Amino acid sequence: MAEIETDNFEELQEEVQEVQEQETQEVEEAQEQEVQEAEVAQEQVSNKEKLMRSLVSDDDEVDELTAANIRQMLDAAPRWFLSQWKMLLLVLAGIFLYITNGYQAQVEMMKENELEAELKDWRYRSITRVSELTQLCRQSQLEQKLREQGDSTLTPSKVAPFIINVKE
Repeated sequence: MAEIETDNFEELQEEVQEVQEQETQEVEEAQEQEVQEAEVAQEQVSNKEKLMRSLVSDDDEVDELTAANIRQMLDAAPRWFLSQWKMLLLVLAGIFLYITNGYQAQVEMMKENELEAELKDWRYRSITRVSELTQLCRQSQLEQKLREQGDSTLTPSKVAPFIINVKE
């Protein structure tokens, strides 16, 4: 009986080795398949990156745009926008502030021009009023008006004015 058990043990040991070999082959095949899938994914990403770079670059070399390349680019674009949403929001806010500031400056300049025109108008009116008042207040004009009205009590002075010298 000891012989039967040893024969069975050797057979069992061989079967275990075969199973282990099959499992290691399956694991190796799975690893190879994963590596191949990773390479394909990396190649797709690199193709997308190449396409995006070729569209953005200033080089004269332009890869041929095919429907597959454009589809790959469009698949990559939403992910890029999602990863850069904060920067895009900051840029949009800057643009909004720039435009708003431009309009506000334009409105202020128009208001300033309007106020300057109004100031000129008031200056000219003031100069006109001062000259009219000066003309009406001259001694000769006052005397002439009084003569026309018949008031003869006011006569010009026959004595020259005195100059008072003050010593300091």
